[in-house]
Amino acid sequence: MSNNKSDYIAPIVLGILAYLASSMIKGMRAFVSNTRITRNARQASINLNHTVADNFISDQHLLEKLQDEQLWEDCDRGEARWWDHKNDEPQNIWEEISKQIWQNRPEFETAVGFEYWCNVIQNNKNLPWHIDKDEAEMQRNNLLITPLMGAVYYGYDHHFEGSGELLLIDADVEDNPFAFDHERRDEIISLEPSFNRLIVFNASKWHKVAPITSGKRYTLAVNANSHKPKVMTKYG
Repeated sequence: MSNNKSDYIAPIVLGILAYLASSMIKGMRAFVSNTRITRNARQASINLNHTVADNFISDQHLLEKLQDEQLWEDCDRGEARWWDHKNDEPQNIWEEISKQIWQNRPEFETAVGFEYWCNVIQNNKNLPWHIDKDEAEMQRNNLLITPLMGAVYYGYDHHFEGSGELLLIDADVEDNPFAFDHERRDEIISLEPSFNRLIVFNASKWHKVAPITSGKRYTLAVNANSHKPKVMTKYG
């Protein structure tokens, strides 16, 4: 029987090399997977095209006007309205804010007008997954017409319980919204409601408002539209 040390060393070396090779393969797979996730997240962010601007309105006098709860309640009770910015100067405080939101964005030139409304969401209620669209065109002609972009502004300084967050997901109309809160929940982007915060996002993608458990959530929504809807629609 040979007592050559190489008979013992060779298997050990081969085992170490095999272990190192296996570790390298696992590391490469993890890198590729993480890279794919990062790319997907980056692409989702591009598709949603959302921006968040805190302390959006700097005019303190305008902010003081917005601290009238009845102003928001009255706006919420009314229907969605239309501002033809190409032909009319702002006629009310909501159109003044609409102008501030969009005047420095490309949509101010490309939109034919702006549809706006207020939302007051009360406790134990939420705004389910939806896509902003011309509801009349969809119902009558099965034609999907969505806004160029959408915006939500939190201009009333108030407090409520529950998250009330704006939830966005990079999903189109043919996607199943029932899967968003389950199989695709990791894809959801959650944006907190904060006083004087403006969120601009792609309203042609699915979005919703998380439930609140106590109090009320006040927001102004303004969509930049490529055409004037036949029927104005409030979402929520």
